[in-house]
Amino acid sequence: MVGPLLLLKVLHCKQICKNRAETCNKEGISYESTDEEEETNCRVCLKEGHIPIYGNDMVEDVSEALKTFGGIELEVDDAYTKYLCQNCYTQIHNAIEFRKTAQETDYVLKNPGSTQSYNFDVDVDARSIDDNDHPESDMDIPLIEFKSKKEKKERKWQCRRCDLDFKGFDDYQEHRLSDEHENFRKTCPICNRSFTYSSYRNHMKLHGREKPFMCDFCGKKFIMQGQFTRHRATHIDHLPFQCTMCPYRGRFNECLKMHMRTHTGEKPYQCSECPARFVNKSNLSRHVLIHREERDFKCDTCDRGFYTKREFDLHLKVDHTGVKDHICNMCGKAFGYRRQLLKHQLKVHKREKLRGGRIPVYLTLESEKRKRELAMNQGLILDMDT
Repeated sequence: MVGPLLLLKVLHCKQICKNRAETCNKEGISYESTDEEEETNCRVCLKEGHIPIYGNDMVEDVSEALKTFGGIELEVDDAYTKYLCQNCYTQIHNAIEFRKTAQETDYVLKNPGSTQSYNFDVDVDARSIDDNDHPESDMDIPLIEFKSKKEKKERKWQCRRCDLDFKGFDDYQEHRLSDEHENFRKTCPICNRSFTYSSYRNHMKLHGREKPFMCDFCGKKFIMQGQFTRHRATHIDHLPFQCTMCPYRGRFNECLKMHMRTHTGEKPYQCSECPARFVNKSNLSRHVLIHREERDFKCDTCDRGFYTKREFDLHLKVDHTGVKDHICNMCGKAFGYRRQLLKHQLKVHKREKLRGGRIPVYLTLESEKRKRELAMNQGLILDMDT
């Protein structure tokens, strides 16, 4: 670009010198060209400039813009340089675009019901708009030329947390203040656990990290030390938290708090799809899965679907591998699922119906302790008989 512009600059200066020389000859004045007339410095910053202010076939005329935004007197035949550097030329164009954008926004704000949008080309000339040229316009906006464009596209508002689109800002704002947005939860595609939006992002980071903490009882590994410490406590028969209203004892304080709700009847966790309420969040998360139509885990062998990976793994283990871990303590019959064992004991052995839910840890430990004591007593009896 420098070569053609430099050539045009030289021709421009020669033309000015020629015009001045002809004028002086007519008036009988001797004229000699000076170095100032060949000056190519920028008119604004006085650095080297090669872009003509009055333009040419390759560059548009920015003389009026320079007068308006620069606040200087500029004539085509004055004795000063008629060029701009690239930096000043860019700033002039930015000023023009700034004015154009400001006028467009101002028109949109003052005409909210208008279905037609306009393109505002800034005319920095001092010409005013002729009302006869634009009879439909009742706004007196100086220095602006109206050019009709295609109808403006309707803006959409999107909630990134809930992945929902809204046509208007009012609907979007109403959604942002709703319980649906506040209580939105995402399900991890790896472990199928449910989290709040902020907790979900932190949780997903854990799946790609190493597991430096390993349990010395079972060999299970953990990413965080807190998870490892809590897990290791499950291998130790220490129940420091005891209920004041019943024999219940637990390993953790939060377990005792949830147990106390069985005495008070409090169920703070309610399903958003139905009236069901629950004592803890894990029961609610497990219940919410029944309202989902899709099941993420499908068996390739029998084409059955499951909501969680745990249910899917148990199905493979029992139904397709034949493993039976649940053994009846009354007759020794083995079952694959715990519910099958309980049903067997109710119907065959007429066992008393147990309360729903998991058996508390303290009852399990007491049962195991009695079994060990019974086994030791039987061993002592056998030793005495022999």
